[in-house]
Amino acid sequence: MKASRSREVHSTEFGFNGSMTMISYVRKKGKAVLLLSTMHHSKMVDENSPKKKPEAILFYNQTKGGVDTMDQMVGNYTCKRQTQRWPMVLWYNMIDVAALNAYSFLRAQHPEFYTGIIDGRRHFLTELSKELVTPNMKSRLDGTPTLPTYITEAMGRLP
Repeated sequence: MKASRSREVHSTEFGFNGSMTMISYVRKKGKAVLLLSTMHHSKMVDENSPKKKPEAILFYNQTKGGVDTMDQMVGNYTCKRQTQRWPMVLWYNMIDVAALNAYSFLRAQHPEFYTGIIDGRRHFLTELSKELVTPNMKSRLDGTPTLPTYITEAMGRLP
């Protein structure tokens, strides 16, 4: 499946295992595109074009716009921080995608929310973060009598 100098340009190799299909397509000399699909189960290749791309790659190219849009939206308002620990990078990405999905679901169910607001998603994220933090703050305020005064006063100022 790896690219090698011996493989012909625009050639495709398929590997099947149960419901998964792995496709290796050589787009340039020594460069292979690897794709794993659970949706495509045949060796269909576009014979009409000179590049002879497999059906799975054509399908991906047609539908990848949603991923680009999601990456752009997540990049505008993100919780990511610089870290050397890969689990934290994964966690930050999961939080960003989950928050974007929650906003998308809210807008789909209630299109009237955040319509007159320029930064509707930013306001949504602010409200979401407050809602997620409030129960922990209240339990800490009630359960820890030795908290410093400035912390209890700051918690008391929040709604």
